[in-house]
Amino acid sequence: MLFKYLDPSRIDVLDTNHLRFTQPADFNDPFEVRPVISSLASKKEMDEVIEQELAETIRSELDKYSPEVRNLIPPGKLESVTRQLYNQYWPSLEKKFKALGGTASSVFTEKLNTSIGVLSLSEKNSNLLMWSHYARSHKGFCIGFDAEAPFFHRKRSETDEFYHLRKVEYSEKRPTSRLSQLSGIELLFTKSLAWEYEQEWRMCAVLKDSEKTIEANPYAIHLFKFPITAVKEVILGACMENENKDKLLRVLNQKYSHAVVKQAKISSKEFKLEFVEF
Repeated sequence: MLFKYLDPSRIDVLDTNHLRFTQPADFNDPFEVRPVISSLASKKEMDEVIEQELAETIRSELDKYSPEVRNLIPPGKLESVTRQLYNQYWPSLEKKFKALGGTASSVFTEKLNTSIGVLSLSEKNSNLLMWSHYARSHKGFCIGFDAEAPFFHRKRSETDEFYHLRKVEYSEKRPTSRLSQLSGIELLFTKSLAWEYEQEWRMCAVLKDSEKTIEANPYAIHLFKFPITAVKEVILGACMENENKDKLLRVLNQKYSHAVVKQAKISSKEFKLEFVEF
């Protein structure tokens, strides 16, 4: 199972069986989806582009002119001159590519925040910090999802970054690479070691695919429907207020009779939670 900690005000998640896939900019980690782009491309990568594209580009451009003009400019000579100029000015181009890395990173981040949403889940249902941070100081609840449910395994191709679970990697250093080498793992699935206690898994979605959209500032809320059968367990927070507890139990009795319901209790001897089934 994988777990989602929720604020007590979010009982609607179970009532409507819709989950929010959140834009990275709305996360509590300011480093989310902010890659360090060292350069746009390397000399080797640009050399490969020149090899693959230059001759064809020159022929294509020359075809735009009359035969008389084309006869004055031999394609081989023009290609040779272009290569010389490219090698001559590469040091200057390289500096510009590096300088544009920061700009590219900002543009990339802005674009991602308008197109991609992320569902965050945890391997643990008993993390004291997560109960405090994401379930309003143990007053909320935690949903245990079946990690094998088809909803979490809708990969459409070998290179697809969306609609399937991926484990987050934790690193001391921020991912740094050229724009041409940037991968989805570096962008969306790498976080600082400071967050390792969350033991997070993620599933990404295309925001335009959402079933419901609620306009909000600074980012709209995009909701995706999940199957009721994907819920295996629901844990009520140790400090959940009775009014919210009654409301949640009504929803569980009406729609999730198959799920195991537990009450979190504070251990009398240790710094940990104990779970008691209803």
